[in-house]
Amino acid sequence: MRMVIISLLVLLVLVGIWIWFHFTSVEPTTTYYYEVLTELSNLIYTDQWSKVETNMLHHYDDWNDVRNLWIYFINQNDIDNIDISMRRLDSFIKNRDKTMAQAELEHLRVLFIIIKENECLSMENIM
Repeated sequence: MRMVIISLLVLLVLVGIWIWFHFTSVEPTTTYYYEVLTELSNLIYTDQWSKVETNMLHHYDDWNDVRNLWIYFINQNDIDNIDISMRRLDSFIKNRDKTMAQAELEHLRVLFIIIKENECLSMENIM
């Protein structure tokens, strides 16, 4: 009986950490980047490339900070996909390729949505 109680307590602690991580890191970060990427898309649409470059550098630095935390909790492939997509986006922005930059921004939005859905507490994710 003692082992059952200890096991349940450990399970509750793990679920608690999962919930805490989701609501303190994943949810705010994915929402933030979804909004930021929408703003970048609008700037690219209006050909404000210098502002886009400045904002992208700032957001890439923010991403590196988030990445250093998420690397311990989130699937490495998801993090790598975001890294790759951000580097592609940076290249498209430097080359002022409007169409490819818009497409890569949309890809990044989808990647953040996927992380948000994969990390939320749902029966689908538990089983």
